Amino acid sequence: MEIFNHHLGNMKFQLGETIIQMKPIHVWLILGLCVSPIVNEFLFVDPEHMTNFRMKRFPKKKNTYELKEIDDALKQAKLERYQEDVRRLNLLKIILSFLILNKGRNIWVKYVDLVDDLDQFNKFPWGEQVYNFLWSQIVEFANYRSAAGKKSNKALSLHGCTWVLMI
Repeated sequence: MEIFNHHLGNMKFQLGETIIQMKPIHVWLILGLCVSPIVNEFLFVDPEHMTNFRMKRFPKKKNTYELKEIDDALKQAKLERYQEDVRRLNLLKIILSFLILNKGRNIWVKYVDLVDDLDQFNKFPWGEQVYNFLWSQIVEFANYRSAAGKKSNKALSLHGCTWVLMI
């Protein structure tokens, strides 16, 4: 992989024989997700402040939660027949499994709190978040590949919503 040009609003890179230029608007066009600057109030959630949903489903105060914890909470919510929490937990799984896929399979507490308010969740600029995360992963991937002493034939994983790159 070779990056020709990159800054947060635009990236142009070559993957194999294919040259790809991508901007946040492409994420919007491909996935239909809102693209706009991410408002600070979405990004800075105090982990000490626990919403009712988080307190009920994730009683331990943490900065991140694992997929297993989400699955366990989902099973419990289904047993209790509490459909609002089932919906919220399924949204967390979509974020973790598709939008902001990461190798640790952890989701940040800010997203747990975001699903507690479905109006705010729907207003959140997911396209911008997907683009920013994918951009950081591509830069990290290219930097790793170009580092001295790295074997070029070693397989590496690119995390994020890589489906955008397949279109």
